[in-house]
Amino acid sequence: MIDHLLRLYPAAYRRAHGAEIAATYRELTAGEPLGPRLRDAAELAGHALRLRAGLGPGTAAARMLGAAYPLVLAASAAACGLHLLRWYAAVAASPAPLGVQLRSDLSGVWGVLLLSSLLVFAGAAAALAGRWRAGVPCTVAGLLAFATAAVASGPALGDPVAGPAAAVLAAAALLGCPPDRRTEALAAGRAGTAGVAVALVLVPRAAVAAHAVPWISTDYGCWPPLVLAAAAAVTAWRNGAGGGASRGGDSQGTGSRGTGSRGARELAALALASPLLLAQAGTVAWGDPTALAVLATVLTAALAAVPLAGRLGRARR
Repeated sequence: MIDHLLRLYPAAYRRAHGAEIAATYRELTAGEPLGPRLRDAAELAGHALRLRAGLGPGTAAARMLGAAYPLVLAASAAACGLHLLRWYAAVAASPAPLGVQLRSDLSGVWGVLLLSSLLVFAGAAAALAGRWRAGVPCTVAGLLAFATAAVASGPALGDPVAGPAAAVLAAAALLGCPPDRRTEALAAGRAGTAGVAVALVLVPRAAVAAHAVPWISTDYGCWPPLVLAAAAAVTAWRNGAGGGASRGGDSQGTGSRGTGSRGARELAALALASPLLLAQAGTVAWGDPTALAVLATVLTAALAAVPLAGRLGRARR
């Protein structure tokens, strides 16, 4: 197997490190069951493909994906959590027996949509908790299954193009992020910010669905992107205040020692993470001029707030 995996690496890298990679792989997998061997092979294949795509750990693209990693997980969990929340609210409001509803909802494409949403939510939660070896594959598999089912369902789940495309983009961002960048992002405390963002998206929406807030019936899809933008702004502020810690851009900063973040990387991370939530918002707001105006205002504010937060963090230093 290792000989086939080595062919995935760029030729120059394979000549320089192929023998070492093969020896390490054989040593680590000797006597191991099939499951762990396949997992190690998948990680090795991912490493090779990232190098072919120019996503080595020290590249600017890899640093941007590392900044986006917690936000993409948060957006994935929030988007699929909203799907599950809407489904549960519909089940709770329906007079039909629970068993009848479950048999209907869990069959065919709708069953795939619900189960894939659950898989994404659980996988993203696990990844944010630090268990990315299991969490990222679950999240990616759920996103791809959701995208396939959403295309198959047609307009029944909103736009059959924008939503699936956003799910595929999120899956690609998670797969493209090098493992050391994932660990670095979580060690920097951004997992907590992402987790709070997921809660701030879902809890108010659950309260609205339960009619616990009588003067609000809908947010027109604008609340989740606003929360994600706030999480990016908080991250930019913290990174700006904390500054860089290593040379070559390997820290959370801008790439020079002690300069702190200017917010550009966090803004790029927000742009990569937000399409999942924006696709939902566009479906809800489409055709309503007021909702579209509010959504446009939210996006404009986010474009200004994230770099401003980075500059304020730098000034605070």
